[in-house]
Amino acid sequence: MVARERRFDLVGFVALALMAALGGGMLRDVLLQSGPPVALTNPYYLGGAVLGAVVAFLLPLRGKWWHRFFILADAFVLGAWSATGTIKTVELGFGIGPAMLLGVITGVGGGMIRDIAVGRTPAIFGGNTLYATGALAATIPAMALWHAGHPSLALIAATLVGGIVCTAARWYKWRLPLNDDYSLGRTYRQVRASFEEYTRMREAGLLRRRRTEAVEIRARHSRRRRGRGLGRGRSR
Repeated sequence: MVARERRFDLVGFVALALMAALGGGMLRDVLLQSGPPVALTNPYYLGGAVLGAVVAFLLPLRGKWWHRFFILADAFVLGAWSATGTIKTVELGFGIGPAMLLGVITGVGGGMIRDIAVGRTPAIFGGNTLYATGALAATIPAMALWHAGHPSLALIAATLVGGIVCTAARWYKWRLPLNDDYSLGRTYRQVRASFEEYTRMREAGLLRRRRTEAVEIRARHSRRRRGRGLGRGRSR
C-alpha cells in the first residue's frame, strides 16, 4: 500500500515488501546472535515476500473489502510475528523483559524500517491507533503458555490476542495519549487561563448576575410545575 501511494516501480514494491515482511525478524536474529537470520536460511520467507510484492504491483487491490482484508491480515500477522519472536527468545534462555522487547521488535520492526526508507515518521510513534501495544499484548500469552509447556497453543493464543487488540483498536479508534495531552506546561496554562477568566467575570459582576438568573429560572420552573399540579387537581 505504501509503494502504491508513492507510485513506485516493481523494484520499489519488492524492496518495501522485503523490509516490511522480513526486517523485524532479521533485526531480532541479529540481536540474539543465534546464527544467520531465518529469512536468509529459509527460502520460503524471501519467496513469499517477493511473490506478495509482485501480486500487489500487478493487481489494483482497491475497494472497501480489500481494505478490510488488509487490516485483518496485518493485525493477525502482527500477533503471529510477535509470538514467534517471543518464543524464540525464551527458548534461547532469555528472561521476560528481553522476550517481550524482541517480540515487539519482531512484530513492528519491519514496518519501522519501511517507513524510514520512504522518509516518513514510523507509524508506531504516535497519532495512530494501537499497533505496538497489540504486539506487546501478544507477548503475554506467548510467554505464559510456553512456560506452561504448551508452545503450539502459545503461538495460536498470542496470534489471536494480537490480532484482536489491533483490530479493535482500528475499529474503535483507540490511541495512546500524545505528549501534549499531559504536558505540565499546557496544564499550567489551562489552569491559569481558567483562574484569570474567573477573576475577570467576578470583577465584572457576571458571576453574581448569572447566579441570580439561575435562581430566577429555577423559580419560574417551580411555579410552572405547581400550576400544572393545581390545574390537574381542579379538573378532577
